[in-house]
Amino acid sequence: MKEINSSSEWEGFISQNNYPTSFFQSWLWGNFEQEIGKKVFRLGIFHDEVLFGVGLATLVVARRGKFLHFRNGPVMSWQDEDLVKEIFLRIKDFADDLHLDFVRISPLVPSSGQEEKLLKKLHFVNCQMHDVDAEVTWVLDLDQSAEQILAGMRKHTRYSIHKAEKDGIKVIKTQDPKAIDEFWRIFKETIERQKWHAYTREYLAKEFAIFASHNSANLFLAQYQGKNIAGSIFIYYNGVVYYHHSGSLTEYRNIPGAYLIQWESIKEAKRMGMKKYNFFGIARTDDPKHPWHGLSFFKKGFGGREERFMHAKDLPLKNRYWLTYFFEKLERKRRGY
Repeated sequence: MKEINSSSEWEGFISQNNYPTSFFQSWLWGNFEQEIGKKVFRLGIFHDEVLFGVGLATLVVARRGKFLHFRNGPVMSWQDEDLVKEIFLRIKDFADDLHLDFVRISPLVPSSGQEEKLLKKLHFVNCQMHDVDAEVTWVLDLDQSAEQILAGMRKHTRYSIHKAEKDGIKVIKTQDPKAIDEFWRIFKETIERQKWHAYTREYLAKEFAIFASHNSANLFLAQYQGKNIAGSIFIYYNGVVYYHHSGSLTEYRNIPGAYLIQWESIKEAKRMGMKKYNFFGIARTDDPKHPWHGLSFFKKGFGGREERFMHAKDLPLKNRYWLTYFFEKLERKRRGY
């Protein structure tokens, strides 16, 4: 295992293989993490000098623990059990050399499959945080016509789109980094209303600027009577568009600007040749008390299907890890997940 310093080698491996992944394992995401001051490792997993897999890992230093985080990774084949064991032994040795407390992974592999059984043998345990990085997600296939997609929507969703158009709502698309100020105004009100733990303005601005500068992100804003009332940021990677950040103003909650944003985004994704539309995380259950219940209901209204992946796993390296384990368990229950 060694670090990869070439974006073409990294992205070439991902594009040439059909292993499930997301923009969290992209070269650009590594650039973003570095931009916000994180230490990033772009690890290449080699076997007999052949690149077998890649893993973008971020060093996380928190009061409750120090760990290596592979978001939606590592990206590799899980077919050869002996080779997978060897890979995680190398990752463990790499983390030990950094004197870390644990390693956290969330590869996009099926839940309750052979991969999960193998990781249990390798002494991984379930992460105690709530669903990490959209483990349960809602996906719309874009190989349908616009008419077919509309027909597959919930009746209320179609009605809301048509109403937004009739009410004169305009949706603008931009990659201008300065537009993040307007989005932040909307997003800030949303997180305060929903009592979400959310990202800072600096975080959103840097993420959007890096991806937009490579034509890999768009910001959509819904305008009603000359005022921006809702906004969403979308990330494009490896044939998939991700609905990543969004917000809406409470004053205009009965004006369906968010519905029209999604519809315009779906049409834009089709124009760009994207294969899938990933609405990102939804609640694991239909429990109306779940913090994501309303958002999940909104996403499912556009049609599509659920994809469910293995829950994030932790590999404890030191006894200190268990402080993190119990802290995150209490925090998850406190927040209602």
